[in-house]
Amino acid sequence: MKHLWTEQRALWLDAGLAAVALVSLQWHAADPQLPGWPFAWLWLRMVLMVLPLLIAIRRVEPTVAVPGLILAAYLAALVGQPPWFLYGGIVLALWSLAGRCRLLTVAAVAVLSAAAPVLLDLKRFSLATGLYPDAFADFGNVSAPLAVGAPGMTRNDWQTVYFNRWPWWLSVAIVVLALVFAVVRRRSRTQAPYAWQRWADLRTFLRGPESAGIRDLLLAVAVAGLILTELGQEIFKGAWWSAPSWMPYGVAAAALTLAVRRRWPVIPVALLAAASLIANWQSFRPVFSLYLAFGLALYWLVVSPKRSRSLRWTLPVASGVLVVLPVITRVMRVRYLQLIFPEIKRRGWDTTWDGVLRNSTYDGIAANVWPIALSLILLVPVLAALGVRQYRRNRAAAEREAELEQAAEELEAEQVVLTERSIIARDLHDVVAHAVNLMVIQAETGPDLVRRGETDVLAGFQRIGDAGRRALSELDRLLSTLRDEEGIADPQLAPQPGLSDLSQLVADVSKDHLPIEFDLEGDLDTPPEGQQLTAYRLVQEALTNVIKHAKATGVRVAVRSEETGVRVEVTDDGVGFDVAAARRGNRHGLAGMRERVRIEGGTLDIRSTPGSGTTVDAWIPVGGRR
Repeated sequence: MKHLWTEQRALWLDAGLAAVALVSLQWHAADPQLPGWPFAWLWLRMVLMVLPLLIAIRRVEPTVAVPGLILAAYLAALVGQPPWFLYGGIVLALWSLAGRCRLLTVAAVAVLSAAAPVLLDLKRFSLATGLYPDAFADFGNVSAPLAVGAPGMTRNDWQTVYFNRWPWWLSVAIVVLALVFAVVRRRSRTQAPYAWQRWADLRTFLRGPESAGIRDLLLAVAVAGLILTELGQEIFKGAWWSAPSWMPYGVAAAALTLAVRRRWPVIPVALLAAASLIANWQSFRPVFSLYLAFGLALYWLVVSPKRSRSLRWTLPVASGVLVVLPVITRVMRVRYLQLIFPEIKRRGWDTTWDGVLRNSTYDGIAANVWPIALSLILLVPVLAALGVRQYRRNRAAAEREAELEQAAEELEAEQVVLTERSIIARDLHDVVAHAVNLMVIQAETGPDLVRRGETDVLAGFQRIGDAGRRALSELDRLLSTLRDEEGIADPQLAPQPGLSDLSQLVADVSKDHLPIEFDLEGDLDTPPEGQQLTAYRLVQEALTNVIKHAKATGVRVAVRSEETGVRVEVTDDGVGFDVAAARRGNRHGLAGMRERVRIEGGTLDIRSTPGSGTTVDAWIPVGGRR
């Protein structure tokens, strides 16, 4: 428990470092002197906003974190970003790589990851021209840098980005540092986990409930970074001029409420709805990352598994928000809108040529009504949440029904056993016990009969014999009910058979039905009578099943007696059967075999597939009775 708590604290620390690295990139991106950031492709900048989060998994799967962070540092240099926090993340990831992987894996990951930026720099010109298409004013001539007076980047900015190459010594330092860490950590660790173990840990981190809070934090930070990147592109193109300077950051910060979406899902829905409304008023184009965050909040509000969040109120809230947003943009009055955007009031009102008072700022904002189509699109996550909720409910009901069916079958099997026991016990009590009781009474009158004379003694013995014969007759009647459908007497009726009787049992079955290969090893007198009887019954029941069901052409019976127990194995080449279906069915013979072995504290393994024969393998320990 203490180890788990320590590990969780370490993961939270890494998540915090990942968030700091992402904030650092956004902080530098806001610098107006940054040469390449505003001119690079939007998709590249959004990818760069996500890659620092790999710091959060550097303890779990460093073979993914190391190359990802090195790629992030290279891309940051391409867009003019100083990647100092990414360099720190690379060092931490190399330390984890040395502790989680073997030396060969450490060397391979470090060499390949460090060589990639050097190889990419061989095509530096092609990369730069592809990432900054506005850096060339001479149409069709990609060899000429930006001409004087052309729109976009200046010549100096483009040259700064182009000549900011990846230092070759940095790749060498990464490889050397990885090998040094591997040597240092090799002395203190026991055994590095295999690749499949690391991937299992990564799946647990990505899906396990104990890491849900960390995942929510990383998701919230990543989405906020993506939104701010898109808004920065809009601001660079001239949008948001009529909003306060802090407002784009407030809109992006609304995505941070996704970190509490599991506990308080209404909060992200409300704040992201307000942020989406403001972005719709101010942006030239849809802010897709913001709308995706809003859709996720709506989805989680409806799909939330907690019973307290009933569809009676979550579904109306989600639907109501999507209905209210387009209504607000159509009925919002200027006196309320200027409270949100003070620039409306500062601009003042002008009289146009037709004598109507106009405010260009208000007109531009009011023209951006909330599209009804957007509300319909955001309704898709709500409907998806309803489908997921219904699926979970159906699956839970199906699992519960299967459990009830299994419990009913087990109860029915137990009831059959109890019914048969009660019938046999009643017959033994009513018939056999009565006859034996008469024999006891007649035997107790023996002294009196001796005094009466020889004739009475002989008559008394005759009555005892008659009672015994009646008891034997009733016993034979009772045991006949235990014979199979073919009328063959069950060999199980022999009194307390043991390992020495197996030869006769196998000979009887082999003589009348099918060839049997029999192998009996060990001291037959070592195991106690209980274990010998259980082994005998297992072989007996297995052969009975072979005769009745297997349609086999050959059987092998192997019994080995050891000091610690008895090993029984019966294998046939018959038609086989579905073991799982037999468990659910009425195969009382298999249930009886399991019960016998369980009572002796042993183990029973029945292996069979249709068409491939059957193997019954049992281990009966000496002294294992429970």
